[in-house]
Parts: sequence; C-alpha cells; structure tokens
Amino acid sequence: MNPTGSSRRQNYKFAPTSRMTNTYIAAGEDRPEDIIKSIPDGLYAKKMGGGSVNPVTGEFNFAVSEGYLIKNGEIQEPVRGASLIGKGSDILMNIDMVGNNVKQAQGMCGSSSGSIPTNVGQPMIRVKEITVGGR
Repeated sequence: MNPTGSSRRQNYKFAPTSRMTNTYIAAGEDRPEDIIKSIPDGLYAKKMGGGSVNPVTGEFNFAVSEGYLIKNGEIQEPVRGASLIGKGSDILMNIDMVGNNVKQAQGMCGSSSGSIPTNVGQPMIRVKEITVGGR
C-alpha cells in the first residue's frame, strides 16, 4: 500500500501512527424492534468498551460493556465478560439488517501514539455471524 500521510498522534511528543478518527454507518430501513425480533438466539451488544485492532490485518477484539442475551426474538438477561472478535472486512460483509436509528457517540482511542478523540455514528445493525468470546 502506498503511503498516504494519514496518521494521528496525541501531540508532538508521540510518533504518528495509523489511527481511526470517525467511523459512520448510514441509517437503513429496519426498525430496531424488528431487528431484535428477527434473532432467535444471539447477543445484543448495546455498548462497547476497550479493545484493539490490527491495522495491517483488520483483526479486532472489543469488550462488550453492556450486553444482553436474545432468545426467541426477545432481550433477556444481561451478559458479563463478553467480547467480540473478528476481522473488519468480514464483519462488514455479514451485516444483513441496518436500523433506522442512527446514534452518535464519542470516545478515546489509546495506542503507542497516545490517546486521541474519536467519534462513531451508526444505527443498530444485525451481524449474521461473529465470534463471541469471554467467560
């Protein structure tokens, strides 16, 4: 891949590295309640926590900070200690429902080049297949 100069860092004390800034998924046509009803057995990852991404391979793992089991199309009991594991390009190809409810959130991305602010905007999505790890 040719260099593009696309890198970030916390400040001049850190070497720049490849980093995320803003990620966005546009709204679809599915109602969130219909997405939940369509899942016979799954995980509703309502909030995500820390994790890591390999910028070369696209492989990632992220902690689910607030999650719930879905059984027979209904949200059930909370889940603790779950993580989502996969490869970004594979996950994007496995999105099969996109909600009409875009929400924005801010966060921080920490790395060897310091902590930098990030922003994400996306609706509820259904991923037909993803590896769920944890206890």
